[in-house]
Amino acid sequence: MGNTSPLRGFNTSPLHSTQLSPAHKGECAQTPTITPEARKQLRYVSKDGKCRVNLCHISERSRFLSDIFTSFVDLQYRWFLFVFMMCYTTTWFLFAGLYFLNAYLRGDLQPEQRLNITKNHLLDQRPCYLGVDDFISALLFSVETQRTIGYGSRTVSPTCHEGVLLVMMQCIVGSMIDALMVGCMFVKISRPKKRAETLLFSRTCVIANRDDQLCLMFRLGDLRESHMVDAKVRAKLIKSRQTAEGEFLPLEQSEIDLGYDSGSDRLFLVEPQVIQHTIDSNSPFWELGPEQLRRHQFEIIVILEGIVEATGMMCQAKTSYIETEIEWGARFEPCMTLEKGSFKVDLRRFHATYPVPLPNCSASQAQQFLILKDYKLHDPRGSTEWGICVEETAEEDKDKQSRPRETRRSREKEGMTCSKRLRLE
Repeated sequence: MGNTSPLRGFNTSPLHSTQLSPAHKGECAQTPTITPEARKQLRYVSKDGKCRVNLCHISERSRFLSDIFTSFVDLQYRWFLFVFMMCYTTTWFLFAGLYFLNAYLRGDLQPEQRLNITKNHLLDQRPCYLGVDDFISALLFSVETQRTIGYGSRTVSPTCHEGVLLVMMQCIVGSMIDALMVGCMFVKISRPKKRAETLLFSRTCVIANRDDQLCLMFRLGDLRESHMVDAKVRAKLIKSRQTAEGEFLPLEQSEIDLGYDSGSDRLFLVEPQVIQHTIDSNSPFWELGPEQLRRHQFEIIVILEGIVEATGMMCQAKTSYIETEIEWGARFEPCMTLEKGSFKVDLRRFHATYPVPLPNCSASQAQQFLILKDYKLHDPRGSTEWGICVEETAEEDKDKQSRPRETRRSREKEGMTCSKRLRLE
């Protein structure tokens, strides 16, 4: 009794190939009607995996400067390119101003000083920066120095010690900027964040009977031939709740078991796989039927993690399902067939579902019916409603209980009549 599933007998025959039967052609699953208000429902995580949480009134923004590398990597590309260009442009103009100021203070920019420079370039008359006579030429000298272009027309004099020091400083600062910017650009381009774009999640979840147990299922897939290494999937339920003390928890997170103990959450994601959550007494959906699912507001967050085979970096993909994206009484269509010695995956059927018979009753109610009424969940006349089964079983039980009472009374009456006859005789 205790090990018997409340959904026994409602399994339908699985599809053994991707060819749909005539009964299923043109038939859609029991998808709940999505109202305009439901479409506008604010999600905690969007369908493409972006967390819709904005942090505001951050008082200690200096914490981001302590981790400047991560701050640069996390910037959007347009802002990162802006910072990239500003770093180089700022250093070029900064050292160009220093070169121009140094030349101005030494008097190298005066006309008579430039006229004293003969073809022999005497050391005592040679300027600090040869070929630098205005700010534009100083800017070109700064760019040529930091980028090591070296056209040869502009040089620094070895007798100008402050000029040599400025050139050394610019080389060091330029090398630091190169290391930071090139490193950030390399990490940003090679980040596995874009790898998540080739990981597929089904648009909806389905609830159906599998192995005599009610299960919530969704489908995962990978578009690339280079597969994820050590792929793992987990899910969380986000909903609001009020505690016994009256505290309101707007976004309480609870874990949804996807087979952690049995290892079912660790995937070899070569072909699309259907992930299931068994709705048992430990499940948050234990007491929820189709009507309760439509009334409750919650969100299921699915997180897929794995190592990218090409780079060895960790990749994470996320999606979410709200209550209107759960199909009660449906299964996913098979999308894989065996053709010419290899398996073929038809991704056109990745999101497709087909309806299956399923009672409009929660797993908790089904378990209670099974324990109290002691019946098998199989209707030989094709009934799929729990209420019909319970009423028929209750009537049969009443008949069984009333029959022994009638036989006892008839036997007592017969015994009394027999005793009266014996006395009269």
